Amino acid sequence: MIGAILPREIGRPPGALRRSLEDVDEVDGRYDFDLAEFPLFRFHKHRQAASGREPLCYSDTITGKDGQEVVREWKCYPGAFGFGGATTQRVFYELVQLYVQQGSRGTQIQFGTPRALLLRIWPEARNPSRADYARLRRDLDILRGYDFHCRNAFWDRERQAYVDMNWRLFGDVCYFKPRPGRSAQEELPFGFIEASRVFQQIARTRGFFCIGFSSHLFRSLKPLEQRLALYLSKKFVSQAVHQRFVADIGRALPIEAARPDNLRTILRQLSQGLLDRSVPTLKSFRFEKSRRNGEWLIVFERGERPKQRSERRARHGVCLDPEVGLLVEDIVEQVGSRDDALWWTKCAEILGPDLIHQGLSQLREAASVQPVRNRGALLTKVFKDVARVRGLSITG
Repeated sequence: MIGAILPREIGRPPGALRRSLEDVDEVDGRYDFDLAEFPLFRFHKHRQAASGREPLCYSDTITGKDGQEVVREWKCYPGAFGFGGATTQRVFYELVQLYVQQGSRGTQIQFGTPRALLLRIWPEARNPSRADYARLRRDLDILRGYDFHCRNAFWDRERQAYVDMNWRLFGDVCYFKPRPGRSAQEELPFGFIEASRVFQQIARTRGFFCIGFSSHLFRSLKPLEQRLALYLSKKFVSQAVHQRFVADIGRALPIEAARPDNLRTILRQLSQGLLDRSVPTLKSFRFEKSRRNGEWLIVFERGERPKQRSERRARHGVCLDPEVGLLVEDIVEQVGSRDDALWWTKCAEILGPDLIHQGLSQLREAASVQPVRNRGALLTKVFKDVARVRGLSITG
């Protein structure tokens, strides 16, 4: 275990690391544009569908070739473990944040140990229970099982064709342990989940948008409040006022209410909850009846616009291959010094993105256990251990 290789550090205030982690957490959270709008999780405890396994279905209209309006359809099928709910949403959100922190590169999202991932989701839960670990593993399997079928997903300019896509979010998930038996407390910090080809392509080409508030605030929201906040963040990137029929937004979240008036009541509670928690992107909301057909609309007025920033690029300094340069920037950011950039460049060239981020995940987990005075020295040891396990050789 990482704790076994750490010397007891002294001379650094115990709260210094905690404050630095909180500062990092103040960076705006990220999410995917399409997944913010289309239904993915089910929050109602009593399923409306008889079997609970019918796909979540949704459609909208996009602008296609020559300005033509095209109906886009989305179906989300559950895997062997069914649909995810509130905890699955939280796990998925944290996986996106981890991938962004890892530079949105590589095939693996390194989460270290299940404990490390649980403490990201619930920082106050210092001693997760056996049930917490079981729930986390189940949530990861639920995410791996999702199967998305999209018709007219987008217009491919290069091929001059509309694209139908069937795709998944994730592939394998791997945990590591020192002995054949399984104990959550003994797992080694090498855990990862594989990002699918489509997930990687989204990160590489379109990227993940800034939601306009921090992960700390996101975690404080109730599950359906989280879902509504993500939906509005996407809309508020380009709209100062967003209005939608109550029935349509209910299907998009989804809110599985028995009656239409219940749907309005729930939406009112969710929207007021965002205002009460000072979510900066929302200024106000109101209900109106459509003059065209008399159906209820909900109208949201934007507060602060979610400011979009480009992904971090390599700064001036030691940089050969662009991907290597970005890996070095990730390392420098974690160790807090550019003094050993040549050494980190060598490590990045030999180990590659997945092993580099595996090592950085171990460093973050070690730092969450106790203050680390020399992060560079610890990371060097971790990289050498990782290289030795894979039969690679780095010296320095």
